[in-house]
This record gives sequence, C-alpha cells and structure tokens, in this order.
Amino acid sequence: MKPAVVKGAFVAGPVLLLAGVIAMKFGWKGNTGLDWSIALPLWTGAHLAYVLGYLAFGIVLAALWTRARTQARLLADVLGVAGLIGLIAIQGQMVIDLIAGFRAEDRAGLGAITRSIRDLPGFESFFYGVVPSLQLGAVTLLVILLAVRRHVPLWAAGTFVVGAVCVGTQVTALMVLGGVALCAALPAMRSEDRRVPAMA
Repeated sequence: MKPAVVKGAFVAGPVLLLAGVIAMKFGWKGNTGLDWSIALPLWTGAHLAYVLGYLAFGIVLAALWTRARTQARLLADVLGVAGLIGLIAIQGQMVIDLIAGFRAEDRAGLGAITRSIRDLPGFESFFYGVVPSLQLGAVTLLVILLAVRRHVPLWAAGTFVVGAVCVGTQVTALMVLGGVALCAALPAMRSEDRRVPAMA
C-alpha cells in the first residue's frame, strides 16, 4: 500500500469516526421528531462516515501491526488477528444498519427491521456485542506496545489510550472528547517506525 495512503489513514480515521459520532448522537438520536426525509440521510451519512473511518482504522491497524511484529511478533499477531475480527464485525454492523435504513419507511420501521435482523442466531453477539470493539481495543494495545518500546511518542500514546477509553464508554460527551483526543494523537504516530529517543 502506498505510504501516502497509510499516512492519510492516520488522519482520516479518527476524523471520520468523530464525524459519525456527531451526526449520530446530535443529529439522529438528538432529534427523534425529524421528518424521515431528513432523518434517513442523517442515519445514512453517519454510517457511511463510520464505514470509511473504520476502514481507515483497518489500515492503521495493519501499519501498527507491521511495526510491532519486529518487537513482539506473537503478541502483535494475536492483536492483529483480534483487530481484524473486530473490523469485520463492525463493518458488518454498519452494512446491516444501512440496509435496514434503506428498507425502512420511518424511524419505527427502522427499529423493527433492525430488531428482526439482530434476532437472527449469532448476529447480536457477533455484530453488536463485544466483538466489534476488538478493533479499537487491538489498535490501542498495539499503540501501548509501541510506546513501551519507544517507537511512538509517549504523549501521543497516552492521549490515544485516554481517547479510546472515552469512546468505549458510549457516553456522548465522552465519546466526542475521546474522538478529539484520537484526532490529536493518531497523526503523530503516522511516520514509519522510528525509535523515539529516551528523555535525558
């Protein structure tokens, strides 16, 4: 993959996810009385931002995985596989939600379609349970691993971890704050693996 694409993913990933959070939490969920002609584009736009953002995070995962394998191959491989499984699950969730949105005629119909899909055997646990969180969790642990080996700036790693924890709370204000933290931290880690000198 071209270096420019990889570096761009470190910037685009958190920005797109933050955009998705804002559209979903403040647009879709914050305005339950919106006409469907406005609500559906909000739902769709938020999910498209998530899809692209998580794809970018998939590139970030691959880049960090590659770097970490030179330091701790087995651990990096376990985290990489876990992150890939999480990526598949979260993208599956987004596709399911988009299909449900296009099939629905209103917000109530969307809820009914989504519930019927989630009732299918295994769908709730894989696409909507803890599995999707494996992607961000794996990226976070790879960042910590690289920070311990001083291959990414410590301030960026610390900021990323705090941001990831905030996003994981699913509390709107903390998710936005966490998204901003990820936007600040991740671009600082986009350079190729270069050892960060220890402080004197």
